[in-house]
Amino acid sequence: MPRRSSSASSCSWAASDPSPSSQRSPPLPRASTTPILQKGPTLVNPLDKLLPSARPIDLPPVAIIGLGRFGSAMAEELHSHGVDVLGIDVEEKLLHDSDPHLTDSFIADATDPEALKQLGVKDFQQVVIGIGSSLEASILTASNLVELGVKDIWAKADSDAHARILTRVGVNHVVRPERDTGRRVAHLLSGRFQDYTVFDQGYAMITLRAPKELVNHSLNRHSLWAKHRVQLVAVHSGNQWAPPFADHQLSPDDDVILAGAPADLERFGRR
Repeated sequence: MPRRSSSASSCSWAASDPSPSSQRSPPLPRASTTPILQKGPTLVNPLDKLLPSARPIDLPPVAIIGLGRFGSAMAEELHSHGVDVLGIDVEEKLLHDSDPHLTDSFIADATDPEALKQLGVKDFQQVVIGIGSSLEASILTASNLVELGVKDIWAKADSDAHARILTRVGVNHVVRPERDTGRRVAHLLSGRFQDYTVFDQGYAMITLRAPKELVNHSLNRHSLWAKHRVQLVAVHSGNQWAPPFADHQLSPDDDVILAGAPADLERFGRR
C-alpha cells in the first residue's frame, strides 16, 4: 500500500517560486489508500516540478521503477548526464540509497495502476522497469504502463521467457544485463580485445591494440576489409580518438576500433 516516508526530505528548488510561470499545479486526486510518498512537500505531478529553466535541453526526465542494482545504476548514470530522474519503489531503503541521484522519489506499488496515474507516469517520455526479483510485478507494471499510453518502455528481464512476455505485453526495449555481460566478457576472454559491443547477431565492434601488420604502415581500410572482412572505424593515438586517415601511420601503442561480423572480428582478434 502506498505510504508517505518518514525520511522524505523537502526539495527546496521545487518548493517555492512566486512567479506565475512557475506555480505548481494542484495535487492530483488521491486514491482511497494512504498518500503516496513523495520526496517533497506535496503530492504533485513530478513533471510539474521540473521548471523550464531547470530542464536539460533535449534530455527529458526519466522514470525508473525498481531501484535495485540495475535501476540504481541507471539512475546514477542518467543523473551524471544531467537527466532528471523519478524513482519509484516499494522499498524505502532502496530509494534512500539512490537518493543522491534522484530528482524525486516515491514509495509506491507500480502494479497498482491508480498509483501510477497519481504519479503522472504517463507524462514521461521514457520509463524504465528495473524490477527483476518478481516476474509477476515486472509484467503487471509493464502492462500498466502500456495501458497508460507510455510510448517508450525499457524493462529488465531475467530469463528468455520473461523477455518474451514483456515483448508481447508491449515493452519496446527488453534488456538482459546478466546474459549480455556474460557474453561480452566471454568475447573479451576469447581474444585480445579491450572492449566488445554487439549491435545484433550479425554486427559488432571491438577495441584492441593496433595489430602488428598495421603498425608503421599507412592505413588501407580497403585492404583490411578484403583480407579479413573487418572495417577500421577509429584510431586512438596521442590520447584522442580520430577517424582513420589514409596518411596516418599506426604506432605500437595505438588502439583501434574495428567493426564487422562477430566471427570475423574474433578470428582477427586471435591473430
